[in-house]
Amino acid sequence: MALPLAYESVRRKVKKRIMYVYYGSQDGSAAGFDHKTLKFWSQAKAMGASKLIVGITAEDAKVGDHIFNACACSVVDEIIVEAPKKVDLMFMERRSIDFVLLTEAQQLKTDLTTEEVMQMKRVLVLGKDGVVRPAEGKNASKSE
Repeated sequence: MALPLAYESVRRKVKKRIMYVYYGSQDGSAAGFDHKTLKFWSQAKAMGASKLIVGITAEDAKVGDHIFNACACSVVDEIIVEAPKKVDLMFMERRSIDFVLLTEAQQLKTDLTTEEVMQMKRVLVLGKDGVVRPAEGKNASKSE
């Protein structure tokens, strides 16, 4: 009898998190849908995300099999077609998104989030070493 009560008390303490990842040609990830993309999505889901949302821009939805690739992945819970090219705080609040997760390549190549989202520490970067770190804004990297 103690097992169900212990499980229930732990379940109530676990915070449900919604993670958002970008999938598109702007960062080069959709150009080559491969094991790296699947691994990234699996790692995003394994970080304690109760829901993984993949965003695809309108331009990327028209070209290729971007939507089918995302739908075929078992760790993806929701797909946003016609997602904004740049994620802002209003979009995150409207969709109840807790964090935006980027790869190191996405952080270096593109501007996928606004500076406001970066300052609120709601952008995480998954490094090649598998460690997740808060993303640094452009102003922070220039001052160092």
